[in-house]
Amino acid sequence: MIQLPEQSRVYEFRVFLDACGYNTEQLTQRIGRARPPAQGEEQQMFDDSREITVLNVLVRLFLLGAPVDRDTVTEFLPDLVVSFCNDAGLLHYDGDIVTGRVVIIPVEDLLFASDAFWILGTGEARDFVLPASTHSANFLRYLTLRDHVDDTLDLGCGCGIHALFAARHSTRVTATDISPQAIAYTRFNALLNDIHNVDCIEGSLFEPIADRRFDLIVSNPPFVIGPSETFAYRDNPLELDEFCRILVGQAPRYLKEGAHLQMLCEWVEVEGESWVDRISNWITACDAWVLHATPLSPASYAKQRTSDLSGESVNAGSQQEWIAYFDRHQVRAVHPGMLVLRRNDAANWLHVHNLPADITEPAGAAVARGIAAVDFLEACDDEALLAATLRLADDLEAEQTQSEGGIAGVRLRLDNGLSTEADIDGGVAAFLNLFNGKRTVGDSVGEFARVADADIEQLTGDLLSIVRVFVSRGFLVPHEFE
Repeated sequence: MIQLPEQSRVYEFRVFLDACGYNTEQLTQRIGRARPPAQGEEQQMFDDSREITVLNVLVRLFLLGAPVDRDTVTEFLPDLVVSFCNDAGLLHYDGDIVTGRVVIIPVEDLLFASDAFWILGTGEARDFVLPASTHSANFLRYLTLRDHVDDTLDLGCGCGIHALFAARHSTRVTATDISPQAIAYTRFNALLNDIHNVDCIEGSLFEPIADRRFDLIVSNPPFVIGPSETFAYRDNPLELDEFCRILVGQAPRYLKEGAHLQMLCEWVEVEGESWVDRISNWITACDAWVLHATPLSPASYAKQRTSDLSGESVNAGSQQEWIAYFDRHQVRAVHPGMLVLRRNDAANWLHVHNLPADITEPAGAAVARGIAAVDFLEACDDEALLAATLRLADDLEAEQTQSEGGIAGVRLRLDNGLSTEADIDGGVAAFLNLFNGKRTVGDSVGEFARVADADIEQLTGDLLSIVRVFVSRGFLVPHEFE
């Protein structure tokens, strides 16, 4: 397990890494990336780091996880740094060969240590602590709400990526995990980044925090659905999506009124049940904004989950075993996404926002605007909506399109981090262009009916439905959102 040396020694190690250029910008310039190699990238990273320099020794130890001979380590790294790495448990020795026991990954201007990937091929694989470069870690990081709050909880903190980023907009952060190794990494990484408002507590789910309530809870729990329990950080320990259901069910009692839970999640769609109804039955005393990614068939999901990790000691089961598991439970599809719950003791709503593409940039502000848009719609009956003043979103782009049959249309794209798109015909585009921030919805409906020489009473219902969709997706913005 990683050890926690004195704070001053951790600080000296960070100063050394900074001085060597071990950061996102310089690593990207030198070797093309600032993360461990994906499959097929290993050789290029080896080639780019073949010259023996201090930075390349660090890259091979802590980014590539490649062996370096002991003489090279002692020649190119200062004695104080080698001593620190030994005392902290960052290096593994096999005779004259030295290998990093950790990867150290820059994310923006922070550094995160976690278990080296070669550990997946050993007996320590079950308690592996996931690196900060994974897709799920960055998916949640990009989507997290970043308004300042007093108290944030990172539930299942892993290496601490969400706790440390939350520390920048929270007075206090509590980081919990059932894994003592994860708690050790989060503590180490807090010191490595000179962050001192994160309290780390070992324990399962909400047990460590007793009756406390929070302004924000973020969680990237073990949500993978299947027959395997190979990895504690990844594999849901209960049947199907039961673990996530329990977490969602318990969360409201730990949220202050108006506070949010943001949780990555996967849930199943079973024969005879709508997946929306399934999610709805999990949620109490909260509004729910569901970011829904593309669902996977059981066969596709099984192929993905049985092949996304490898190692001599890795045995997550065969695809056939996973498919048989889904067949037994009559699973038709697995749905990935993020649940955003907001504690609300009044009447509650649930809204689904379909995600057409991956998240590759910060989008927390778009999440906040999406929730505000649904609040606006929930407060408006038809009469109130007709009286509202709307405008086109500032970051809305429109592109002319043409179908195979030669029919002209328009593709709307909202550049807000959520990659929201819609294809509309020319008539709907003309209606949308009437919203200039000065006309009411009723005025726009009336003008469209006049130009189209149509009966306004017959058009109103259909046009209000279109307006509600456009507001919920962020294409139209209420004037009061200024």
